[in-house]
Parts: sequence; C-alpha cells; structure tokens
Amino acid sequence: MSENIDYAEMLEIPVSTLNVTKKRSKKKREPAELKEQVVESVNERLDTADEVAEGENITDYGESRVMQETSVPRKRFLESGLLVAEFVAVCVLCAAIVLTNLFWENSAINTFFRGLVQEETPVAAQDDRSYSELTLRSVVSDNSVVCTADENGVLTFTGECSVYAPCGGTVQRVFEGENGYSVEISHTTSFSTVIAGLTNAYVAAGDTAFSTLPVGYSAGETPVTVSMYDSGTLISSYTVGENNDIVWSV
Repeated sequence: MSENIDYAEMLEIPVSTLNVTKKRSKKKREPAELKEQVVESVNERLDTADEVAEGENITDYGESRVMQETSVPRKRFLESGLLVAEFVAVCVLCAAIVLTNLFWENSAINTFFRGLVQEETPVAAQDDRSYSELTLRSVVSDNSVVCTADENGVLTFTGECSVYAPCGGTVQRVFEGENGYSVEISHTTSFSTVIAGLTNAYVAAGDTAFSTLPVGYSAGETPVTVSMYDSGTLISSYTVGENNDIVWSV
C-alpha cells in the first residue's frame, strides 16, 4: 500500500526540465576521414596503371584510356600531313628544274647539272707519222678499172665502181663541184687526201673514213681524181701497181 501511495505522490510532482540521452549504435564518420579513405582506395586500384589520385582531383581511368586512344589517330594524321607536304615540295622542285632547263639555258641550276653529266671530250692523240710510214690500199673496188698517176702525182681513173680512201682517217670536208662530189680526208697531222669527181658521197664531215669501206661511188661518166698531200704539198713520189695498189717510191 505504501508503494502505491508513493507513486501517486510522484505523479503529482510538477516537472520543469527533462534531459533525454540517446545512445548511438555507431559513431558517425567525419567527412575528411571519408574523403581520405576514398582517395586511398582509388590509388590502390590504379597502381598498376601508374595513375595516382591526388587530393580531390581523382582521375577517372576509363576517361584517360579514351584520351590516349584518340591521341594516336591525331598523331598519325600529323605525320601523313608532313609526308604530303614533303612530296609536294619535291614535285615543285622538279618542275622548277625542268622549266629552267627549257627556258633558261645558262641558269645556275642548269649549269650545275650539266657539269655533273657532261665530261670533257678527250683530245685525240695527234698522229705525227710521215706519209711514207703508212701502207696504202687501192682506191677502187674493181681491178678492171685502170688507175694512172701523172708526173704531178694526181691519180686518175674512169669507171663504174665504189671508191675508197687510200688509208684510214677523218673526213674534213664534203662539197659538190662541177664534176661531182669531193671528199677531203686527213690521215695524220700532215698527210691528207682529196678525192674529186664522185657521183655520190657516202660520208659527211666528222665521220671516220676506213680503207675497207667506200667513201663514195662513181658511175663512170666522168674521171675521178685522187690527190695526196704532205703539209699542203702534192705528193708525187709513188707508183701504181697492177692491182691498183699504191707503193711509195721513197
């Protein structure tokens, strides 16, 4: 009974203040500690890719890979652009050289390249032999054609045949006269021959004359003369054999 009376008396006591204490089941984490844990977790996951998140700037691994992959085509595009530019520059240079060679013969570029491809023409060795040191051949192809030499040394024949040089040499002149074509041939520095009265000439100035190849042709309508000179002086010291071969008398 006394307990019931005490509880009833307590209910009638006025209450001015009330402190209520709530026990938390778990401690709430501070924001700074949570951020640090997130950063450490990201860094541990990205160690294999050498990418570290620093502070609040966390690098996204997927986005970085995309940027790396997109940078490769751009680099290739720049390299291809440089190759195209170099090709265009080479084409322009080649075109400039061609146009220069066509329209400006004495340009610096033209002179430079001409000097690279051209060589000096070798000077032919001079033949200082005397005419008497040379062996001569017949000047006609047909032994039936009779060749004669007068007292001045002019050899003459009339007949249809091919005409040869008495020995090898270089053709100096070919000209046409009243009696046909004339051919002047130099054999050495002092010895030369002039064949006149040809119906046709087979050689031109600058050609090499051979004693085995004809230099002209005679139709037999006019006489053909062969005059041999030593330093401009007509040579008469020779004879003509039965086969029209020429033999020196010195």
